[in-house]
Amino acid sequence: TTATTTTEMLNQTNETTTMPFTTTTTTTTPEPHIGKCEFWGDPHVRTFDGSRSSYYGDGEFWIVKSDRVRIQGRFMGTNYTHGLAATNKVIVGGAFLQGHTITVGTWLSGVVELDHKPILNELGSSMALPDGLGMITYNSTGELIDDAANWKKRVVSMSLPMHVTVQVFRWDNYLDLRIRMPSIPRMDGCCGNFNGNASDDSTAEVSARIGYRVPHHHNFFHHRGHVEWSRLEEDLLGRCEQGDKARFESAQEHCNANGDTDMPVTIKSCMFDFCYWDNIHMLSIANKLAKEEEEAAK
Repeated sequence: TTATTTTEMLNQTNETTTMPFTTTTTTTTPEPHIGKCEFWGDPHVRTFDGSRSSYYGDGEFWIVKSDRVRIQGRFMGTNYTHGLAATNKVIVGGAFLQGHTITVGTWLSGVVELDHKPILNELGSSMALPDGLGMITYNSTGELIDDAANWKKRVVSMSLPMHVTVQVFRWDNYLDLRIRMPSIPRMDGCCGNFNGNASDDSTAEVSARIGYRVPHHHNFFHHRGHVEWSRLEEDLLGRCEQGDKARFESAQEHCNANGDTDMPVTIKSCMFDFCYWDNIHMLSIANKLAKEEEEAAK
């Protein structure tokens, strides 16, 4: 900032003269606090506020939902997870990218796209985004989110406006994901609302605030992913009903109010998340049940 002030001085004839002088003061805007949200596996989430939750049902979900920054994820089951979902594809968009979208899929899908057109076909490549919006690189650099994923790293890194950075680790049939960004007004999603309160980031509370899945009119994906429902998931949902009747009935009420009532399988998927969002060991449980079924069938 610049300010002009005056001072009085005596000239050579001892007359008082008013002399202006200018001072310049430099002010700096402090860097915003940057938080971190991470996804790994099937998919477990560590929110910006440090809460832990899991999403086991299929569908398109808000990872970050705000007025300007919008990140969506498609969660889909795999054979390895016995139908439990893993992160299959991520799309970054919103007003902060001026209408552009960046899509990253699994290694086997071959999908890395800008505005749904292929980019970065080779490891070691990079490109500038249009209109000076940032950079995207594709290389093998990045700190692992899940130490168990010790395969060859293929990492798409995005440096974007508003201090947003995104790292996507592309494994054969799923993704791990790290987002760094400041808290911004009216944000919510699987990564939580970044309000300093970890207790309101549960799967149930997030879906109560913004809905269970991304609605059709806000979906960045060209179409809905097919929602699978496995026999093992049906078995586990039944165990929820038998073991915790109150939670099961609460799940029914919540998911019928917030899910896609025209697609019954998405209601079941929502109920499964509601039943097991706080259990990070569902894959181990599913593996054990699948093994028991195989032994019983012999």
